[in-house]
Amino acid sequence: MTKQIRIASYNISGGFYIGNEDEEYLDREAINSVDNKLLYELINTINNENIDILCLQEVITTPHVKYIEQIANATSLKYYDSFELSPCNIVKDTEAGIAIMSKYPLHTLTKQLFPNPRIAFTTSSGNTYYTYDKGYMVCEVEIDNNKIKVFNHHNFPFRRFRSTARDNMLVFEHFDSILKKENPDAVMGDFNTEDFMDLVPTLNTFYNRTINTITTVDGMSFDEILLRNKSNTKGRLIRGLSDHYMVTTTLNI
Repeated sequence: MTKQIRIASYNISGGFYIGNEDEEYLDREAINSVDNKLLYELINTINNENIDILCLQEVITTPHVKYIEQIANATSLKYYDSFELSPCNIVKDTEAGIAIMSKYPLHTLTKQLFPNPRIAFTTSSGNTYYTYDKGYMVCEVEIDNNKIKVFNHHNFPFRRFRSTARDNMLVFEHFDSILKKENPDAVMGDFNTEDFMDLVPTLNTFYNRTINTITTVDGMSFDEILLRNKSNTKGRLIRGLSDHYMVTTTLNI
């Protein structure tokens, strides 16, 4: 008997939507605390949409904030793991990363950084910034008598540094090699480029897009859920307080 699993991916922008997309993005001032309006909205969305598996990007991982734990306590996503990647430039004195949360038992298989190209950019204020570390995690989810592999990632914001994904192919070659090795059932996350299907041959060959539309408030198609074996399942967007939309779809197992 086929079981339908609701899966979702969401870049929550550190738990706070700044809404500043101008050229001085990197110079924006960090806020003092996480804005809980987005947290409460996310909890309501998880419960209302009956989400079974959730991948988060730019989620605060600093222990004393307990952002992920608050979601787990207020929803049925009781199983979770996270991968801290770098300082959060949105909220002062915090770290951020990625997480996978699930209604079903979760076993982490891999956590690894992408090769950091260390792109530098100097803003008009004279401040120089370098790309923070980004990476991915792979978890196996036990659902009844089935096991599925979920891949969650956050890639580098190349455009913020006046660079492009095609100028940094080492990252995508590494991405491709990992997908060949892990062979996940679902690939989710913030690709931070619209060319990811062309840059990662394994995605083009074995996976199907479920969203394939604009997923950010400034008109970019960065967020996606890709399903293996060329599934024809279609997804949808949920607008929230983040500068990204939540993307969600149904996985049949």
